Amino acid sequence: MTKEIINVEIVTIPVQQLEAILDAKIKLVLDAISQANSKSNSDEWFDLKGLIAYLPSHPQPQTIYHWIYKKLIPFHKTPGSKTLVFLRTEIDDWLKTGRRKTQSEKVDFVKNYLNKKP
Repeated sequence: MTKEIINVEIVTIPVQQLEAILDAKIKLVLDAISQANSKSNSDEWFDLKGLIAYLPSHPQPQTIYHWIYKKLIPFHKTPGSKTLVFLRTEIDDWLKTGRRKTQSEKVDFVKNYLNKKP
């Protein structure tokens, strides 16, 4: 194993200049992460096995076929084929629609409804 000698020069930088440099570097990193996330999330397609792995409940294939038959889940068929594919953004939106209200949200809804009645 060879050892390298590294010369380090210590430079005095005003705090404002250092903050500006750090802010610029942090912005670059966050922009790169944001771009990578938006690109991968928006164009990601799942086949049936990929969808099963992605869904939190990891349902059986026959369950997904039942959802497709009942048109409960968004799906696509590849052109000229019967292969089913699922777009990640559509699946994420579909998962969000299944959110259940908490007990306090239900109570607030009833109170608001009763207060509006003449």
